Order: sequence, then C-alpha cells, then structure tokens
Amino acid sequence: MRYLAIFLLILILVSCSHKEEKKESVPKALPKKAEIEDIELKNWTKSLEEKPYKIDIGKLKNPFIAPEVLKSAMEKKEKIPLDLVGILEKRGERIALLQDNNKKGYIVKTGTKIGNIEVLEIGKDYVIIEEEGINI
Repeated sequence: MRYLAIFLLILILVSCSHKEEKKESVPKALPKKAEIEDIELKNWTKSLEEKPYKIDIGKLKNPFIAPEVLKSAMEKKEKIPLDLVGILEKRGERIALLQDNNKKGYIVKTGTKIGNIEVLEIGKDYVIIEEEGINI
C-alpha cells in the first residue's frame, strides 16, 4: 500500500507540472507583398494593340478558274477595241467619233455608255473612257 501511495503521489506531481509552451515569434514587420505579374494579361493587351490582320480579296487569285481561262481574260482586258477617229466641238460641247475593230462607228458625248465602256471626259485631242470589269 505504501508503494501505491508513492506511485499515486508521483503521478499527481508529474501530471501537475506544466511544460512551458514555446510561442512562435511573429515578426514585427511583415514582408512586403510579392507583386504578382499577370503574363497572360500582358500578352492579351499586346495582341489587342496590334493592327488586325486583313486580307485584300481583290489581290487573291480565284482557285476555281483554270489558269488558261484567267490568262485569256487578262489578255482581253489589255486593250479596249476602240479607236479615236475625231472630235467635234459645237456650242462648247464636245462630241467624239469612235470606231471599233469591225469598223463600226460611234458618236459619243461625256457620260455615254457603249456596252461596258463609259465616256468620262472628252478633251481637245483625247477621250478618257472607263471599262467596267467583271470580277472573275
């Protein structure tokens, strides 16, 4: 019984003693916040500042036309089959006399259309005409 009393006494003393808890020291000055770099946002803003990519459709070749057909169409466009025969001036208005390859004559004024050709201006020794082209 004596041993039991001594054992209980030691047990009570050991359990009553408290250990000092180590407190973690908090630094007085917190480190500065790390600056986060948003790389993806920078890439997006850079791409928005760039000029948009544009395609000029008029300069592209048509892939559905055979090269022979395109070449013959381009050869036809080179020369308008009209020759200037003469220019008349009456009351300040000029009239041009034009002739095609079949020797057919045309009397035209400014604004007159012959097929897909329009007369824009008639000068003293020249005629400016415009041909409407068909986009192939």
